[in-house]
Amino acid sequence: MRRMLDQAYRNDPWSALRKNIASVNPDEWDIRPAGWTVDEFGTDPELSICDIALHTGAKYMYADRAFGDASLEWGAIKPPPSRGMEDVLAWLDEAQRLMMDGLASLDDDARLQDERQAPWRTPMRRGALIAIITNHDLYHSGEINRQRALIRGTTGWDRDPTSNPP
Repeated sequence: MRRMLDQAYRNDPWSALRKNIASVNPDEWDIRPAGWTVDEFGTDPELSICDIALHTGAKYMYADRAFGDASLEWGAIKPPPSRGMEDVLAWLDEAQRLMMDGLASLDDDARLQDERQAPWRTPMRRGALIAIITNHDLYHSGEINRQRALIRGTTGWDRDPTSNPP
């Protein structure tokens, strides 16, 4: 699970959340796409790439629920010092560290079956919580890719999909 979690956040050459955030140009970071359609985004494309990246900070809640005392509330998640990309990436790196350290602290894979409290306060296996946040990173990485393509006015498929990753 540690490998999958880190692949989704940092290591996958095409889909890792952190790599996709880091590929955003500063002028793309906190704007809404100009070239959007109502079919894709509704009448108000409200989220910037920065907003999506901040949303992925839900990992703090999942770290608390999977490995902590399950006392963290959504409104109590300490935000990054600013909306700047460097601050947000450092904040997300810390959330990732909490998850990775939590997984490393388990003395046996059987502990992934332990029942914990989900963010919505129902019981859930620890492994399921980790799987949700892993998929969450991948989902929002794709969303960031799409948002970036719209901002750049491209399809997002500018590379040869059979080529090696950068």
